[in-house]
Amino acid sequence: MKKLNILALLIFVAGLVAVFTFDTATTRQIQSRVLSLLSPFIHSSAAMEQAAESAVAPQINPVEMKRENDEQRVQLERLRIIQQKYNQIIEENAKLRQLIEFKQSAPFKMTAAKVIRRSSTTWWNSLIIDKGSLDGIGTDSPVITSVGLVGKTSTLAPHMAKVILLTDEMCRVSAKIEGTLEQGILGGERAALEVRPELHLRFLHRNSNINAGAGVYSSGEGGVFPADLLLGRVKRFENREISGEAVIEPAVDFSTLDYVFVIEMQVAEPTPEPAATPARAKP
Repeated sequence: MKKLNILALLIFVAGLVAVFTFDTATTRQIQSRVLSLLSPFIHSSAAMEQAAESAVAPQINPVEMKRENDEQRVQLERLRIIQQKYNQIIEENAKLRQLIEFKQSAPFKMTAAKVIRRSSTTWWNSLIIDKGSLDGIGTDSPVITSVGLVGKTSTLAPHMAKVILLTDEMCRVSAKIEGTLEQGILGGERAALEVRPELHLRFLHRNSNINAGAGVYSSGEGGVFPADLLLGRVKRFENREISGEAVIEPAVDFSTLDYVFVIEMQVAEPTPEPAATPARAKP
């Protein structure tokens, strides 16, 4: 490029800078004329930008957006319900698997039963299971879980049975305390509905050395309950006027019973009497 052309370009640029920077009446007139000449191009470029933005960003319909939000909320609630049912099924399967393993490893012949009814007025005293006399259940049969003793059966129907819980005062068990020679009678109590009843092991020796946390098991005496069923653990020992008494924390959580096992007690068959020897005829 020639020197004259470069010089002319510099002069032109300097003039433009002067026109658009200096605040005088003449420069304002020149700026106004320049803007007037460029206004068609500015308007057309702005219209093109708006058209491009409208093509990229679609128009938002508030009604349609609300409908889509409502559908998404409904779908989310459905997914939550499905998740809850899935968790319940997983928990139920885990319980059933544990019950099956316990039944296979237990030394007793047992019948599995489901708790089908409980009353708020007798919550700590009794419940109803879905097995009865036609299912091989007998009266006064021990009822247990994988944790420990629940109680015993009482009234029977063909396919239902009433279970007297260990926390009821009518269910008494001959019990022993581990690590000691102490034995007594374990029984529940008639408690208020909002109070979880305690078990009491009575007829112990006074001033016995019984530690808190010691396990309490059935002794097997009396013929109703087999030996070595876990009943609970010692909370505290109290001296009474005649004998000692231990307060026992039950091993079973009686507020959350779903499935139980009924032990089929083996009844000893009567020994056949020897046949009478026929008398010999006298000669």
